[in-house]
Amino acid sequence: MTALLWLSLKSQSDQSGVDMRLFAKTVVIGFLSLSSAIQAQSIVLEGVHLVPMTSEKVIHNQRVWIERGRISRIESMDNPAGQKADLYIDGRGKFLIPALSDTHFHQHRNSIEDTKLLFKLLIANGVGTVRTMAQWNEQDTIAIRQWAAQADTIAPHYYASGPQLNATNVKNVADAVAMVDMHQQRGYDFIKVHGNLDPQAYLALLERAAFYKLPVTGHAQRHLPLQYTLRMHSLAHIEELVVLLAGQQLQIPKVTPLELNDMVQQVKTSGITVTPTLSILALIPEYTDEKRYLALQKKYESQFIAYGEYLWFTNPDNPSYQSAFFKTPQMKKYIADMIQTSARLTKALSDAGVPLLVGSDNLGFHIAGFSVHEEMQQMQKAGMTPYQVLKAATADSARYLGRQALAGTLEVGKNAEFVLLAANPLLDISHTKRIEGVMHKGRWYNRAALDQLLSDVAQARQAEKTQPQ
Repeated sequence: MTALLWLSLKSQSDQSGVDMRLFAKTVVIGFLSLSSAIQAQSIVLEGVHLVPMTSEKVIHNQRVWIERGRISRIESMDNPAGQKADLYIDGRGKFLIPALSDTHFHQHRNSIEDTKLLFKLLIANGVGTVRTMAQWNEQDTIAIRQWAAQADTIAPHYYASGPQLNATNVKNVADAVAMVDMHQQRGYDFIKVHGNLDPQAYLALLERAAFYKLPVTGHAQRHLPLQYTLRMHSLAHIEELVVLLAGQQLQIPKVTPLELNDMVQQVKTSGITVTPTLSILALIPEYTDEKRYLALQKKYESQFIAYGEYLWFTNPDNPSYQSAFFKTPQMKKYIADMIQTSARLTKALSDAGVPLLVGSDNLGFHIAGFSVHEEMQQMQKAGMTPYQVLKAATADSARYLGRQALAGTLEVGKNAEFVLLAANPLLDISHTKRIEGVMHKGRWYNRAALDQLLSDVAQARQAEKTQPQ
């Protein structure tokens, strides 16, 4: 969750000359009109424009073979098909990209049923991998990870962080060591730091985590020099760097190019990975302006918000972005300056070659799945190229999570985890929203199947309104 809130998702011809591939395609089209995902041993995408993410290029008019959930062959459509497949998918004029990742995902409610709905939103938006960034009370992200890994579960590949660590549950060195030991014993993938820790406790936590090779991620240590924060494995929000530039006051001074360059060089030298989470920042002004807030609630994506979350965020008495605190002139200017400086810093880090990830920090009307596309658009708006943004969401995220051998690029031998788009995302990253189909866990979800996932969630959210909260 953004730190600001804490301030107050072939064939062959038969003897009669009939082209059996065309016949097979006709049959397949009939199947693809169904609203459920299709699983087949062998699948072929034909005529697709490949965006492999091994470099900034598009390979046109390709045939992609999938055998038992893996990419087995990629070839030009000029080559004879040679063998038959169980399922043919017409990809003519469409673009194929690796599945997307959200490295800053939250399931805010405690119900497993709610988590299932969030997972459907993720798959429907082409998000095949997530890293959850907190285990809330009454949640068990290890159990969720085990459930998500089942072959028949509609769920992304899931990486689990433990409970958020702050000054209330890590008060001293002994607490820090015990907390890291607990993470190791339970098998969490990441340790999440949220808030300032006692300096000695923080250093002890990093040392113990290094002993177990457990990556530590999270918020900056705002009360300490930048170098302390840069000892972590990754940083959860770029706004944390802006705060370190500006100090603790609700005022962001004009950052000089020299100051900006000095920070960028320190970040680059440290080797830390940064998740900008620009989109959650950019959404705050939508809450604090009455007309824009009404329009926000009427957006298509807003129908998918959990009703309990809707009630919390629409109540101005709660410490949400709707509270009076965020509507003061001082706070509005602070947020505007934060948005501008965060975008500027994102561009500078990208230009310097600092590894960036796509993480949406889905929260309130920033809906899981859709929020990933919003984040990518904000990164492009900050000055990154569409290729740089897409690489952060695919190849770079896969490497960060240790999945580079299986995912992140479209190559022979890798998992068939991809998204079929109606337009080229290297021209405009917003084209990642024009999804025609998704391949995940060996299942092909055509547009009708994806729409059914969305319909399932919309109906469930509507039903929540009749239940006691």
